[in-house]
Amino acid sequence: MAQSYDMIVIGGGPGGYVAALRGLQLGLSVALVEKERLGGVCLNRGCIPTKALLSDVEGIQWARRAAKAGILLGDPDVDFRAIMRRKAEVVEQVVSNLEKHVTGAGVTVCHGSAGIRGPGEVSVDSGEVLRAKHVIIASGSRSWVPRIPGADLPGVVTTRQILQVDKAPERLIIVGGGIIGQEFASIFSAVGSRVTVLEALDRILLGVDSELAKKYLTLLRGKGVSCETGVRIGEIIKTNTGLRVIYERKSKEKTADADLILMATGRKPFMDGLGIEDAEIRTENGAIAVDRCLKTSAEGVYAIGDVIGGRMLAHVASYHGEIAAENVAGRDRSREDNVVPSCVFTMPQIACVGLTEEEAHAAGRAFRTSTFALSASGKAVAMGEQRGWVKLIEDSQTGRLIGAHLMGPHVSEMVSGLALAIRSGMTASDIADTIHPHPTISESIREAALGFLDGPIHSASRTKSQNPT
Repeated sequence: MAQSYDMIVIGGGPGGYVAALRGLQLGLSVALVEKERLGGVCLNRGCIPTKALLSDVEGIQWARRAAKAGILLGDPDVDFRAIMRRKAEVVEQVVSNLEKHVTGAGVTVCHGSAGIRGPGEVSVDSGEVLRAKHVIIASGSRSWVPRIPGADLPGVVTTRQILQVDKAPERLIIVGGGIIGQEFASIFSAVGSRVTVLEALDRILLGVDSELAKKYLTLLRGKGVSCETGVRIGEIIKTNTGLRVIYERKSKEKTADADLILMATGRKPFMDGLGIEDAEIRTENGAIAVDRCLKTSAEGVYAIGDVIGGRMLAHVASYHGEIAAENVAGRDRSREDNVVPSCVFTMPQIACVGLTEEEAHAAGRAFRTSTFALSASGKAVAMGEQRGWVKLIEDSQTGRLIGAHLMGPHVSEMVSGLALAIRSGMTASDIADTIHPHPTISESIREAALGFLDGPIHSASRTKSQNPT
């Protein structure tokens, strides 16, 4: 006999489990179906394991700098297996705590793959049948690998497999220069791998302000990471010593050799087996189409997170999960996800929110930018992390902040305040009139804001204007 609930959630990632917990808070009975462990890609194979690795890598980098300064007597010996062990322990702790929290709160968790089989009916391949008036699809995304001859060879891996290696490759090729690729480049270059990044576009870190992306590329090459843009990969072949990528750049054929090749070429919405067509759920560009309330074209069915395309970020999925659950509970809430912070956990970190220069120009907006270098920040110099920048963008007509782009230590912890500033329509004067604590990296935000006024205190002013053509 089918079990009945107020709401069924398909997928237990950051969107799904948040939707389930929010539904419980609002008095709904909730079933959540997950084919693997709760937490989805983020907790199990993405955000959390990579941040555990990056935390250790930052420690290694500090130790090397300390050895260079004579504080430590010699460079640190790195045990890669121990790093991977700690990563696994962190994931287990976070995921097991989440599982206890979700089940302890009262969510019924069903293990298996789910599909919509009729109005308000969800079947699980374990044999269970669930019924509810409302269903939230939070099935997430999966790695997308382009059709490159040889991409199926042993040693060509996705992010899922590379997080399971027990030995750092001597030579690593990363296909894809986006956020995921650059984070893994930071990790493996720091543990001794010779890293080569191959990117099809003419720049790395698409979506990051181009000026900051260029600055980061300079830092990347200074760390010994080879990065080539504008490449077209022809094939991957096996050699006597490993793998070889044959590619073309500027009409010239080139090759790169590796022991391991990571395909960091993006992700695509996961809809396999969900019964999308049978449920008459409309899709657009390979993703589920939704309205501002996250409703699909099927009555009572919502979709959230990566499966609807757009910004595939865990915090966006969680935000969507809250909104969908509230709408299921009878509240009328629309998503407002135009101002979304994005973080790149490289070394140094990059954090962005709002419009880039390119986006502001494309929108025909008159704007000004102000940039403050962390080399003028006492805290950054004290940390030995002075290679960074804070760049703010304001609308020339209203004076309101419309974009913020940061590179430096801990900037991922600073960008939320700037997201609030943009969403609230704050101006440079509002930021400059707010006392910032000293000594902190966040002081640099105020210095950049002062650049729109009479100029920063601790460096020469550097602002520029752009008028629509």
